[in-house]
Amino acid sequence: MRHILQAFTMYIGTDDYGYDTEEVELPLPSAVEQEYRGGGMDLGVNQSMAALEPLECTIKMAGHSPDLMKLIARGPGKKTRFTFRASVLEEANGQYVPHVAVVEGEANKGTRDRWQRGEKSGIEIPISGIMYFRYEANDEVIHELQAWPPRRIVGGVDELSIINQNLGY
Repeated sequence: MRHILQAFTMYIGTDDYGYDTEEVELPLPSAVEQEYRGGGMDLGVNQSMAALEPLECTIKMAGHSPDLMKLIARGPGKKTRFTFRASVLEEANGQYVPHVAVVEGEANKGTRDRWQRGEKSGIEIPISGIMYFRYEANDEVIHELQAWPPRRIVGGVDELSIINQNLGY
């Protein structure tokens, strides 16, 4: 069954920036892998470790909002929470369902489009240092990840529960 994005918007706090947001590249979690080749193994095996690769999100804006540019290059540890809301069509049944992504990280750099008379230009802002990420589809939590204290919920399953319990969390 296809799930087709129909529209989306972006919020920073309670402010809606959907009118200026052209595209967003949301993170997709991936496990840290380590190659293992024991004894007489000819075929190496990439094994998932109990860790995830760092997440990054990129936002492409169609304008030059001073409010957004003020988020870039702030001091260490100054996170911003971005909320992305989408309407997705479930093609099999014709229903529109909400998808929500929450990203908390730092806008430490950015790039600007060239300015040309009569041409649209904007800015692109990568969000790094992501400490919290949650993705929901139709009110079901698909991923909820947090750097500290460690949290990894995938499809409703707490993947770190035993590890955290063993560490006293």
